[in-house]
Amino acid sequence: MKQHGNRTGTVKIYDRYILASFWRNLAIGLIAFSVIYITVDVNEEIETYIDRKAEIADIASYYFFKIPWIVILILPVSVLLSTVFSLGKLSRQNELTAFITSGTPLVRIAAPIIYSSILISLFTIAFGEYVIPYANRKCERIMLVNIEKKKSRGSHRYKTNLHYQGENNRVYYAEKYDRNMSSLINTVIQEYRGAKLYRRIDAKKAFWDGEKWVFLDGMIREFIDEGEKITTFDRMPMRALTDKPDDLAKEEIEPEEMNFTELKEYIDKVRRGGGPVNKYLVDLHFKFSFPFTNLIFSVIGIALSSAKHKPSLATGFGMTLLISFTYYGILRIGQALGHSGVMEPLLGAWIGNIIFFMVGGILLYRANR
Repeated sequence: MKQHGNRTGTVKIYDRYILASFWRNLAIGLIAFSVIYITVDVNEEIETYIDRKAEIADIASYYFFKIPWIVILILPVSVLLSTVFSLGKLSRQNELTAFITSGTPLVRIAAPIIYSSILISLFTIAFGEYVIPYANRKCERIMLVNIEKKKSRGSHRYKTNLHYQGENNRVYYAEKYDRNMSSLINTVIQEYRGAKLYRRIDAKKAFWDGEKWVFLDGMIREFIDEGEKITTFDRMPMRALTDKPDDLAKEEIEPEEMNFTELKEYIDKVRRGGGPVNKYLVDLHFKFSFPFTNLIFSVIGIALSSAKHKPSLATGFGMTLLISFTYYGILRIGQALGHSGVMEPLLGAWIGNIIFFMVGGILLYRANR
């Protein structure tokens, strides 16, 4: 009993040691990879900065707001590298072998890293929901307005080639939308029942009179079983249109600039309008699948750092890069297949995690035997 107690106490001491080593190496990895990423990006964009005569303060602000996105992107790689380095050191010093020989499973030795990776995965979900969308919008605005010297997307008076997914299965198209006058030029509204187009409204001009949309000089085409019914008009109030000028004037943002709730609402609106949603569904599922890469990479790192392998620092770094590049390659392939509809959006977003979870589980099982 005394020996068992001593062994348990020793394991607990090593828990603290492994935990400290893991977080220290993780911080070093995040800093190193962030510096590399920013350095490469600056070299690629340097001509743009010089041509636009960008201020140093604006460039610094741009990368300051880009750092959250960079951190989330490189976090799994840093977790893998930190795991390999932390346990690899114990393995090379034969301390890992001593624990395993004494009957302590590899999974128990690596428990601090597994728990830390779960915590990191949950943190990444929250960080991606509340910080990343805001930071990406600020980053985009600084690049567009301060560096490229263009107007922000929401500051233009006119929106050209308007395409808006409206309520009640309506899709709005317009050659030009005047924000100040709340008017549409050469506009088309398509109304759907399910996936079937049943009515189309064309007008040379439409404006908001404070209560409703009024369409001028146009026609209504109704697609019925007998054929097509056409009605022309000079002036037609459209009280049934529930979308207001503020809806059409909203600044368009990319999926990576939306949080989960915003993206889900956008998908619902596109779906009601009869538009394709596969791309957005993949991005929605990806907001949950990618954070758990941290846990999967830690499992792979634990298996690769077992006493049987004893990886050197150079070998551990090389394995980290190889696994990371392979994972990100599969990840992009899954996204592309999901976007195109070849693969179900849920599977497209999770395919990389599924493959690497199976690989990590098999490697860990073999290493733990």
